[in-house]
Amino acid sequence: YFAMALPRKSTPFDTPEERITELEKMFGMSIDPVGSMDTMVIALGSAIFAITGAFIVAAWINNSYRPIRAKNLPLTTVLYVSGILWFVGDLPMNGHVLLTGAFSQCKFWNIWVRVLFCFIYTSVLSIRCYALDRVFNQNKPTRGLAYYLPSIVFIGGYIIYSIVTTALPGWMTIGYVEKLELCSTTEVYVIVTLCLLWFNWAIIIVMMIRLRNIQSTFNEFYEFLFICFFGMAAMVKTTTVHFTHPKYPLVLGYRIAETLGDVLIINGIILVIMAYPVVMSLVRNKEYEREWLLRLRTDGLQDMYEANLNLRAEGPVHYARMNGSVSNQLEKNAVDECGRESRYFDTQRFGHNHHEQDCVDREVCEGYRASEEVTAIPHCRGNADIRCYDTQSVDSLDTVDGGPKGRRIL
Repeated sequence: YFAMALPRKSTPFDTPEERITELEKMFGMSIDPVGSMDTMVIALGSAIFAITGAFIVAAWINNSYRPIRAKNLPLTTVLYVSGILWFVGDLPMNGHVLLTGAFSQCKFWNIWVRVLFCFIYTSVLSIRCYALDRVFNQNKPTRGLAYYLPSIVFIGGYIIYSIVTTALPGWMTIGYVEKLELCSTTEVYVIVTLCLLWFNWAIIIVMMIRLRNIQSTFNEFYEFLFICFFGMAAMVKTTTVHFTHPKYPLVLGYRIAETLGDVLIINGIILVIMAYPVVMSLVRNKEYEREWLLRLRTDGLQDMYEANLNLRAEGPVHYARMNGSVSNQLEKNAVDECGRESRYFDTQRFGHNHHEQDCVDREVCEGYRASEEVTAIPHCRGNADIRCYDTQSVDSLDTVDGGPKGRRIL
């Protein structure tokens, strides 16, 4: 954007004031020099990332807490690290530091720090959506080439894009204008980069819509609704600023709004994912986990949870293999159990014993599920508010998890 105003001869400025005066003559606008407000923006942004980092650290400390592990903590940590590097790339590109010395490497800071990790940040959100969709909607395992191929295509494609834009000459993408001590970008480069980001968010929105019908324990539709709101706000903000005020790094108000807007959106998304389970692990540890586990079992997701989400393993947690069709397993169990009219369902340690007649009708009874190792848990599919067991008999989390050794627990 700035290259058109570059004079044919470029000589270094003797003072910063001389540079500002020359820039104002060239662009016909008021220029705000880098100053204390920019330092405050850097400090405020760093403080917000520190708060989010405290939540991430607390989550790793409580990594054995099952509601936290269900959030795929390693992937969320990658999201956080990508956000930090995105913010670091924003600082020189948005004009908060003088582009001299190491900061004069415009291609590095823009292509390999700011843009690439912005791509990675949104790609991680897409991968997170895809993992949930593959397990709960497609009934397919999270393993094999079909699972990893989209991630490879996403990340690999963006790395190739970074390599290509770096190899191209600066007058075609982005370059350093020594006379102005500014980075000059071409309109084509800006349009292509923004189109790729819009494409990424379009995929996230499509995946979010597909996640809207997941049963309540793993229903992250509202979570992704907030994420998409933040994402659309970021894209509208960035697109508008780049095309209506292409010289925004020279104006204090615009560069502050652009940088702090990115900081709030980056951290807001991460906190939407992690804040609630982390807070609950600190203030209502056993009570919340007990409620979460009971809801998991009541929703008929215990076998799915154990077979498909590797939440019993030590160390980093990820979506693990799935040995069969989830919907077929649930249907088979429901039919087998509902065909036994005289069957009593033992809900010992979860509530009092109940007979099928305690349910409203046979459709309600389809929610009962039993296996050889797991105590049968009733689930009233016909009415989410009906619970066919007495939760008042559950006094503590130890009661929930205190079964025989032969019984699988989460």
